[in-house]
Amino acid sequence: MINVDISDERLEDIKNFEKTLITIMGYGTNSFLNNPLESYMARIERCKGIESCLYVLKKADRFQFLNDLHKYKKLDDKECAEIVYKIWTRQERFHNCGMSKTKLIKFMKLANKDPQMQEKINALDDVITIYRGTKENSHRGLSWTLSKDTAIWFAKRPIYGSGSNGYVFTGTINKTDVLALFDCRSEKEIVCDYRKVKNIQCEEIVLEK
Repeated sequence: MINVDISDERLEDIKNFEKTLITIMGYGTNSFLNNPLESYMARIERCKGIESCLYVLKKADRFQFLNDLHKYKKLDDKECAEIVYKIWTRQERFHNCGMSKTKLIKFMKLANKDPQMQEKINALDDVITIYRGTKENSHRGLSWTLSKDTAIWFAKRPIYGSGSNGYVFTGTINKTDVLALFDCRSEKEIVCDYRKVKNIQCEEIVLEK
């Protein structure tokens, strides 16, 4: 549940902003979107808060929406941070997601962490080994994991338009540099600033044809 309390007046302003955004983005006109534009407009009109406004949009567009709300001062830093934190595990990608990595890192630092999550972070060793599985030969991502098996799964995961092989990066990071630890999907996800990861090694995962 996203707990960002805004006035009815601000919510109406955000809803009108969203209606303009989906029109520009072509909602209701692309063949893969079955609903006409009027249907999206009606769904936005029924929204009772930020959370329902977000879920009108496709996952790939939610961070872009938040970025624009922040850019045009419809949400402040703290409000945007709380929403980014709350929807993090519901997103499927962060590359070209509509919000810069710098801003995502900033917001994850600002967000109020769940007390149980903070307990799990506190229980980690001072320096931990983390892994990142990807289809690109680059470690510059915010989502890592404590499980090498999980990283290998992501490296092997078929993605349209990507090459056949994947890559698993191994590195170490100080516990104090961990921004979040999510285990709700059994992925043992560590969110961190990739610039703080040290001793990075790369292993190419060759997939059998």
